[in-house]
Amino acid sequence: MQYLLIVLDGAGDTGKQTPLFLARKPWMDKLAETGVLGTLDIGYKKDVNSDVGYLTLLGCFDENTYPGRGYLEALAVFDEIRENDICIRGNFATLDKNGNVLDRRAGRDETGLERFCELLDGLEIDGIKFFVRKSSGHRVVILMRGERLSDMVSPNDPMKTGVPLFQVKPKSPEAKFTASVLNKFVYRVSQTLSKQPENKKRKYPANTILIRNIGKRKTVKSFKERFGLSACCIAGINIAKGVAKFLDIDIIPVKGATGMPDTNLEGKFKAVEKALKKYDFVWLHINGTDICSHNRQPEKKKEFIEKIDMCLGKLLEKLNLEETVIIITCDHRTASSPSFKGYEHLKDPVPFLVSGSRIEPDEKKHFNEKECENGVKLQGNELLEWVFEVIKNERS
Repeated sequence: MQYLLIVLDGAGDTGKQTPLFLARKPWMDKLAETGVLGTLDIGYKKDVNSDVGYLTLLGCFDENTYPGRGYLEALAVFDEIRENDICIRGNFATLDKNGNVLDRRAGRDETGLERFCELLDGLEIDGIKFFVRKSSGHRVVILMRGERLSDMVSPNDPMKTGVPLFQVKPKSPEAKFTASVLNKFVYRVSQTLSKQPENKKRKYPANTILIRNIGKRKTVKSFKERFGLSACCIAGINIAKGVAKFLDIDIIPVKGATGMPDTNLEGKFKAVEKALKKYDFVWLHINGTDICSHNRQPEKKKEFIEKIDMCLGKLLEKLNLEETVIIITCDHRTASSPSFKGYEHLKDPVPFLVSGSRIEPDEKKHFNEKECENGVKLQGNELLEWVFEVIKNERS
């Protein structure tokens, strides 16, 4: 038996007429009709972070071994991460002339960001060396290397506009030095980037970095050690690749996989078809649904879901569905309505469908939030465990 996990990042939404509800998606609905629908309460507490969602969907989240998103992002872009290195996830952002945050994502404009990373890479402050790499879109990954470093520091990101950056603060006495170095780094970043000619051409100059999700290296059991399945990941964004690398899941590159709505969907689904000939478990991650939500574009989100469904249909026509279990879900819900107030990521349980020849179908016919809410109720790491148990019982 083979397994295909399709994670449509942020596909779930809020309200009655959601993009998932309105989208014309005959292939997903066909799988819903022949499968089981439900919701998974991932267990988000204060923050709703995709990396926690991915690890949970893969049945591998554990607070005791969770290394922090900064480390997981860094895994995707750095060849070497040492035991005492500190890894940080950040955004290029815009400060106004008064030092207040004007745009937390620097207008999502990538102009000059690669060169800005090169300018900052190798910077040394108080004996600590900084390595800086551009990540997806406006994001950046920072690695600190040196003595006396701690990951027990607070972020400088206020998570809203119109206010100044927070000072990085230590969460323990041992972290005072790290906090001091990071505050000096943020100051140097602003001093350096404000002078760059690219920033004079940008509507939103990338003149600071919001730092958060600080973490360091930890080790865990691999996905294969946990479940006995060979696995691969097909994704366009670094955090998905980092989670895969953390679990020793192979990463399959796809040309044009951007993590945006313009991603090469056809190429990704072709890669799935090929991967299922080699691997027991394939994780396909698609990020464009989340981007449409953050851009507050529900109609584009609906259209993107419809494009995904078309590609899914072409794949299903080529698969041996007698020997393939298909799981479609999302890591969190993301509000797309322009009228929604607050940050878009939502803590609500995520919808899922599971379909395969050994899955006894329920009476539901459409894959959307409402129908899933009336289905199976799961929590935490239970999704894959539940699927494997259902398959095991059908075999016996």
